[in-house]
Amino acid sequence: MKTCQSGRVIAKTKKGRKYFYLRLNLVDKEGGEKKYSTKDIATGLAVSKRNQAKANAMLEDAITDYSGDTERMYFHKYLEKWLESKKPSVEETTYQNYRYRVKIIVDHFADQKLLLTELRPEHIRDFYNFLMTVERGGKKGYSNCTIKDVSVVLRMALDDAVMNKYIRESPAGQVRTPKKNGSTGRKAYVGADEVGIFLEAIRDHRLEAPFLMTLYYGLRREEVLGLRWSAVHDDGRLYIEHTVTLTDRVIVKDRTKSDESCRCYPIPDEIRKKLDEIRDRQAENRRAFGNRYNESDYIFTWEDGRLYRPDYLTKSFKKLVRSNAKLDDALTLHSLRASCVSILIHSGMDIKDVQTWVGHKDVQTTLNIYARTNEKQQEKVAHTMSDTVFGNREENS
Repeated sequence: MKTCQSGRVIAKTKKGRKYFYLRLNLVDKEGGEKKYSTKDIATGLAVSKRNQAKANAMLEDAITDYSGDTERMYFHKYLEKWLESKKPSVEETTYQNYRYRVKIIVDHFADQKLLLTELRPEHIRDFYNFLMTVERGGKKGYSNCTIKDVSVVLRMALDDAVMNKYIRESPAGQVRTPKKNGSTGRKAYVGADEVGIFLEAIRDHRLEAPFLMTLYYGLRREEVLGLRWSAVHDDGRLYIEHTVTLTDRVIVKDRTKSDESCRCYPIPDEIRKKLDEIRDRQAENRRAFGNRYNESDYIFTWEDGRLYRPDYLTKSFKKLVRSNAKLDDALTLHSLRASCVSILIHSGMDIKDVQTWVGHKDVQTTLNIYARTNEKQQEKVAHTMSDTVFGNREENS
């Protein structure tokens, strides 16, 4: 294994211009014989007095990275290494989610030059406070959901540091993840008695079919976008077997989130009619665009055959909700999946059948969603009790 004990900043000419490079003196001690070599690392910094200090700081970081000495490893550098170590073993979408969360942590700690071994619970508390209070685009702080996600990644990275014996214990384990005051996280759902209002709201919208199928089948966003004509089988059933996800780019996968997510459904006449209309429109668009048409097997596309970006569905749905006074403005596209669970359970369906219908990995997830969507039912119970207890009292008086 090659390690580095020293190095220096040098200048090299590239395309007629001088740039700073880091020259590291490496030693390979494997095999019982020391072998010496050098490694030059580009800094991207043009030679100038102003950039000299930056290059010197980069040299210090580079020596630490190659030294193999965890005692000198900066916390933010450890996080970057940890992230790269996860890349071969996780889905690309998972890696991209990790990368977004790690960047938030690294951006905060990079300037502090805090060693991994120096990290304390108070540093974690200060970081969480920063997440709750930092000004971002006119808003104060990150959402509770983002803070929770970041804290999960932070704990994972530090738990691995303990496992690898870089540190004795995780300082994050002693700090509770906070929640912003005044953020109730209220969520809205479409109840059985509101389905008619919802259907009227989406009527003739260009995304009427994907919105309808999201509610009817309880599909995830990546599942509804991943629907292909080949998923409509000759047996008259719709198969969920492909997904489309957005990270830094659109990613298509010939598999679902889990084995339980791979499922099939009957197609009612109302949805079949919508699908026939889409197929006919695609045939017309294919003729109109000619060789400019983007051929694919996807059901939901733009006129030229291009696949919708996942965030287009989310933003379009939110815009629709805000423009319709009859819809709860807290409704989101993902609310429709939870609405499907609520409608089915309140109609008397067995909880295991509902779990299978929406593709949950375990029944507890289905029950948790039902508990969150039960607020309206509780209001009905409260009204019944009020009418029974207090209404009778008024009549008797």
